[in-house]
Amino acid sequence: MNTLSWILLAVVVILFAAALIIPAFKNEKKENPAAVNNEKMNYNIENESLKSVSYKVVVPLRIQACERLMLYLERIKFPILVKRIYQQGLSRDDFQFSLLQNVQDEFEHNLAQRLYVSEDTWQLVNLAKEEVLQNINAAFSDNADSDVASIAMIISSFQNPMAEKAIINIKCEFDSFLV
Repeated sequence: MNTLSWILLAVVVILFAAALIIPAFKNEKKENPAAVNNEKMNYNIENESLKSVSYKVVVPLRIQACERLMLYLERIKFPILVKRIYQQGLSRDDFQFSLLQNVQDEFEHNLAQRLYVSEDTWQLVNLAKEEVLQNINAAFSDNADSDVASIAMIISSFQNPMAEKAIINIKCEFDSFLV
């Protein structure tokens, strides 16, 4: 017998054995419905256990993400941002750069939080960041003749409507974790 004949013989034997074993296995399941129900119950218990473990691991991470994004939004509010960055003797360019860089650096530091919050919440946080960056640039371009102290006061008086909206959204999302 050549190699091809041996391979064909092996395939036939395997198919024959499978034809005998599979129906016997199906009959065993039909004859023992308790075994099927027991398997389903074990699956449900394992599935519920997995959900419980997932809940215990993921919810704290989601809560922490909400906390970190709230902190970010508070830190980019104009009065707080200016107070943290402004120093007497700072040039206009250095002050503008420091404001923009601080907002961007803190945002990048919190990028991973995107995994744990809804897309709507993340978009609002991103819009809040963009609003701050645009308003800082506008304050400098609209007040080209003003000194740094005047620009700092102007920027400090700005409102952060997108940050406020994002904070409200985060609070709602946080509340949904507790239900």
